[in-house]
Amino acid sequence: MFPLGMVLFPGQILPLHVFEPRYRAMVQDCLAGDQHFGVVLIERGSEVGGQDVRTDVGTRARILESEELPDGRWVLATVGVERIQVERWLPDDPYPEADATRWPLRRRR
Repeated sequence: MFPLGMVLFPGQILPLHVFEPRYRAMVQDCLAGDQHFGVVLIERGSEVGGQDVRTDVGTRARILESEELPDGRWVLATVGVERIQVERWLPDDPYPEADATRWPLRRRR
């Protein structure tokens, strides 16, 4: 999970500059796997350093392009895929993780 001070919507492009060691590890894990991660809004607190309060609704994002810089930082182009609901937050070790499920859209009548 990637807590941010902004909302990501499905279909929206999100460029990211990843510099914190914990999120560098998350990017490497994502690139080794299915290239997806969750993005949730920070309700209170800061994007850097942890100790934030996160919302339980977010968006699953997919990495479209990635470039690792010589110093280990990452530049990513990502896109929102679908809404998610966090069922349970897991320990932030080494980065924020959660059990999340797809949150289906409700149809209007």
